[in-house]
Amino acid sequence: MKLVTFQSLDALKSLINKGYLECDEKYIDIKKTGSTYQWVIEKMNQSIENKYNVKYPIWCWVKCYHHICPPKHKGEPVKGFDVKITFHKNKKEVFVTDFRRYSFLLNNTYIPISLKDKEQFDKKLSRYQITQEDLEAFVRKDKFEFHRTDQKFLQVCDEIRKSFDRCITTNSDILQGCVWRIFLGEIEKIEFLTDKNYRYGSLNYIRNNGERINWKKDFYKKLK
Repeated sequence: MKLVTFQSLDALKSLINKGYLECDEKYIDIKKTGSTYQWVIEKMNQSIENKYNVKYPIWCWVKCYHHICPPKHKGEPVKGFDVKITFHKNKKEVFVTDFRRYSFLLNNTYIPISLKDKEQFDKKLSRYQITQEDLEAFVRKDKFEFHRTDQKFLQVCDEIRKSFDRCITTNSDILQGCVWRIFLGEIEKIEFLTDKNYRYGSLNYIRNNGERINWKKDFYKKLK
């Protein structure tokens, strides 16, 4: 399958020197994304052979509406996106998730299977007096120093974590992927992103109305 990843010049140099590319841990904000990465790594290790014992995966685009990756847009470039690398992998080597549902993981939010399911879970949160801020504090150590530890709260967080499995799907028009390594021989094309007036490889930019897409609300609209 054809995939696209956006990388830095340092990553490109590493790829050329070593003949392969792996994720460099120093670029990961563990306090911000550590909990989410733990889930990804756990699930990925269960389904994708990690023969080189790689610690963190490389992110890539699988599908974005009618393209593989988001088209370029006017605006500030994404820091660290210096090159666009198009490469090929056997689909058995790619851990695929739904881009919209992944937004739920970042804020420790329950992924419902229907509007009725969402309503029932919202009632449970209300009954236990659990706010969205409470839930976010559980995973965002960069923003919150403490989080709730009562039994009801931890049970709810466990239920939320189990719902994250619904993120593992190919049934979406926006799909992202993770791979352990990219080998030089798998690369089809490398493009240098020299135009500093454009944002490449990202859907999280400000629209004409001055707002970014709320991916959770976008997902809720598709529920029945």
